[in-house]
Amino acid sequence: MKKIFALVFILSVFLSPTVFAESFTSLQASSWTKQESYGDKTVHKLGFGLLNITMGWTAIPFQIDQHKGTNPYTGLFKGIWLTATNTVGGVLHAATFPIPLDIPLPDGGVRFE
Repeated sequence: MKKIFALVFILSVFLSPTVFAESFTSLQASSWTKQESYGDKTVHKLGFGLLNITMGWTAIPFQIDQHKGTNPYTGLFKGIWLTATNTVGGVLHAATFPIPLDIPLPDGGVRFE
């Protein structure tokens, strides 16, 4: 019984809607969609996908820093969630780069400003 209770508790923490719900409301168009020609869109979509594949993990330290002063696990879990969505989104963008159809990512994916 204790193992079941512990499992339910851990799953409720990891699957808490307060951590992940914000990610679904912040879906933004990808940066490559602003390009004019088909060639520019495909090249930028491939680059955007590769960027998200290689740099998706940076969401963890960024979110921890953004949420300091609040619950420390909120930043960690949101960072893990964004890492997963950015990396999977990057794979999908890179795999479908010849098709200029956007797959919006939370907060627009990884971008350097």
